[in-house]
Amino acid sequence: MMYLYIVLLIAIVFLIFRIFASKSNKPDNVSMKVYYRFQEHPGQYSGSLSAKHGALVFRGERDRDDINNIVVKDIRSTDAKIEIKLQQVLVLPFKHNENVTSEVSVRFRVASAKARRVDLTNYKVRINAVVSYKNGDKKAFSTTLPMMGVYTNEHASAPNQFKS
Repeated sequence: MMYLYIVLLIAIVFLIFRIFASKSNKPDNVSMKVYYRFQEHPGQYSGSLSAKHGALVFRGERDRDDINNIVVKDIRSTDAKIEIKLQQVLVLPFKHNENVTSEVSVRFRVASAKARRVDLTNYKVRINAVVSYKNGDKKAFSTTLPMMGVYTNEHASAPNQFKS
């Protein structure tokens, strides 16, 4: 019985530590959303759920002028059927004195041959990124974002998904 109490105490301390560690790791005044597009043929995006290739579109927004960019260093899908390969570091740059959104995309492919039709809405991607400030400071963070849906130009007015 004593061992059970010790294991429960360790588990509770671990959970509390994880909660506080995740709260302190979020950047200030930055938001991100993720959309996807399927590609049946090179350069031709479509809405076909049976396509095996496509692009994830990351949209970043800032609330403060002293944020230069968001550098996305790693992207992983939380589902084994979707394979995302980051061939270079993604940078979401922000223009000087403008609070506009910045977009960047990365290619993906559906890895599972068993998946005939895949709707990626609400699938999740795990990202590791860094927010760079004008004074040279950098703040690393990692978060998991759900895919909002198929990318269109109408998403510019959609509400923020990741906000801190």
